[in-house]
Amino acid sequence: MGKNSLTFCFSVKDYQIITSKNLALSDWQQDEEKFLSTVEDRDNFTPTLTFLSPLKRRRLSASSRLFFQAAWDLVNDNPNIPVVYASLNSEINRSFELWESLLTSGDVSPTSFSLSVHNAMVGQWSEARKVTQEMTAISAQKDSFELALLEAYLLLLEGHSQVLVTVCESFLDKKFPVNITRLPFDYALCLLVEAGDDFRLIRHTSPILSEDHTQLDNATLWVSNMAKGCMDWRSEASNGGCWQWQRN
Repeated sequence: MGKNSLTFCFSVKDYQIITSKNLALSDWQQDEEKFLSTVEDRDNFTPTLTFLSPLKRRRLSASSRLFFQAAWDLVNDNPNIPVVYASLNSEINRSFELWESLLTSGDVSPTSFSLSVHNAMVGQWSEARKVTQEMTAISAQKDSFELALLEAYLLLLEGHSQVLVTVCESFLDKKFPVNITRLPFDYALCLLVEAGDDFRLIRHTSPILSEDHTQLDNATLWVSNMAKGCMDWRSEASNGGCWQWQRN
């Protein structure tokens, strides 16, 4: 490990991404410009979650449904494992709707408010899956994905055999005229992380190279590079540095 770098290794037993659009592996293998220009016109997808009772399904937001669909089968053998949840936006549309309700009527729904907090999603997961292990919810700007994996790595060092890492992003609806970056779909990416050396992550203090700039966020960039079979790439860090990904 260099003076100004951080390096750690891990393996991924399995992963799954579920999006609010009907996407196939071949879509992720396209070049980025073509992918982003066509994905918005795809049919919408809403998970049915038949493994849950109707009562439990009704309490889940659209983003939570994507998370449950992506994670459920990954942990069927052992659902009682630590979870690291990461999101920059979290329940951003619910939060904006709460502000709108407060400004127009002076009141908000207590239930909707309780489900808008950053760790609400993993709380629902813990209840549904009867998880008694540690649940962590983080938000770390551009590199929430990599820092979630670092948190999982530390949990593995503590003796856990597996950690469920999930990154969920629900992008702000166009009805809210705010100048922020929005991908044309919501997603939940879940990884079952174990000790190993399939992946090496190196944190550099130097900025990302110009040819590595992308409109995808770090989690969807990972999915795209996995689909393409890439072995080495860089993703952006929050304070001007970058992450180097290496597959062994």
